[in-house]
Amino acid sequence: MRKKAQKIPAQLGENGFAYSDSIKAETIALSLEKQFSLNDLSHRETENEVKKSTENFSTLPLTNNQIDNLKCIQPSEVIKVIKNLNIKKACGLDCITNKMLKNLPCTMIFEFTEIINNIFKFNYFPKAWKTAVVVPILKPGKDPTQPENYRPISLLSTLSKLTENFILDKLNEHLAENKILCAEQFGFRKSLTTTHQLLRVVEYITSGFEKGECTGAVFLDVQKAFDRVWIQGLIHKLIGYKTPPHLLQLLKSYLEERKFAVKIGNSISEAKIMRAGIPQGGKISPVLYSLYVNDIPKTHKTLLGMYADDTAILAKNKNHKSTAAALNQHLAKLDDWFLKWKIALNVNKTEAVYFAKGRRKYKPIVKIKNQTITWSQQAKYLGVLLDEKLTWKNHITTIKTKFRAASRKLFPLIARDSEMNRKYKLLVYTAILRPIITYGCPIWGSQPTQISECWKF
Repeated sequence: MRKKAQKIPAQLGENGFAYSDSIKAETIALSLEKQFSLNDLSHRETENEVKKSTENFSTLPLTNNQIDNLKCIQPSEVIKVIKNLNIKKACGLDCITNKMLKNLPCTMIFEFTEIINNIFKFNYFPKAWKTAVVVPILKPGKDPTQPENYRPISLLSTLSKLTENFILDKLNEHLAENKILCAEQFGFRKSLTTTHQLLRVVEYITSGFEKGECTGAVFLDVQKAFDRVWIQGLIHKLIGYKTPPHLLQLLKSYLEERKFAVKIGNSISEAKIMRAGIPQGGKISPVLYSLYVNDIPKTHKTLLGMYADDTAILAKNKNHKSTAAALNQHLAKLDDWFLKWKIALNVNKTEAVYFAKGRRKYKPIVKIKNQTITWSQQAKYLGVLLDEKLTWKNHITTIKTKFRAASRKLFPLIARDSEMNRKYKLLVYTAILRPIITYGCPIWGSQPTQISECWKF
């Protein structure tokens, strides 16, 4: 089922077409350098506040007590993490693979444990681990000669990701003890999945149906969410969340002065500076992003649903004007908050659906950034198509098409006359085909007609 690596054609740069792999890599790197930069948004008061707090923190010395109280990482803990590493994961710039780590002798594990403990002791993340190798992947349906049409897939050092596990443990411990993460954020949290957030959203809509209420929902699209996080703003927020000084100093070292280099074939571009964004593929990155958006505005008249950067705002009422007023009030607060924290919203990709059981000739006007959001008949949220009457017909049609396409590709392996063992045929079905049908089943599976329709194929 793996796709063959696509050969990247000549790239159109500022000086014309680039044909060799080395120049193509440099051309795409220059394009990505613009992507890993701050959004052109300014809020002077917030910028001054952030500058003051981060400068004050930088001048504060760590006390000996704070350093001495650090619990040392034990070799047994490192071995436990190494055992769970996936040997198929790609390596970073240093070419050290997970398979190599799994075969380290005990003496080397003791040495590496000492390195990890020194990282915590000196609150310093090694510079050699802060350069990512970027493999460009063409976005579907885009012109392959345009460098901006490639999605960056970052490959980090395996040693870096191994160390991040222990930093993440200490960060999660602080977050859990102080109950910092907002309840509306379901992304990358223990025991919470996309299905849980979808259930929460759908139950809100269906409870409105039962009371004769209509629900307006706006599904926000954030531009380059992870790639354009304001690092100093994030550090300011970590200070506000009273992150232990030694851990905050280490996170600051981890986030600042990061670089990337684009790899095409055997050629690698010059390393470029990342002026914004958190490391793609980093173990800590999802939690750091959740903390960056943790203070997102809320109102008592709306429901806020978040899974990482996928955000939904919902309001319901029998009166469509009241529904619109609640949504517009919340969106206005979000507009100010986005500006303060240099978060750019893609209004053209932001969708809105007006959920109602009966026919509605009039739909209220909802705006953000002084632009009216067009009402759609359906919207995809967390991989499930939500239509305005929650019939799930279009969603079922979509997964049927997807299932049939995957089945056709796998048919030579799972057909009756295939020589593959039945055990492995079942494994192919349960690992690849069944998840296509069952994803989100607790949400759309309440409709008996749709269940029977789904199992027909």
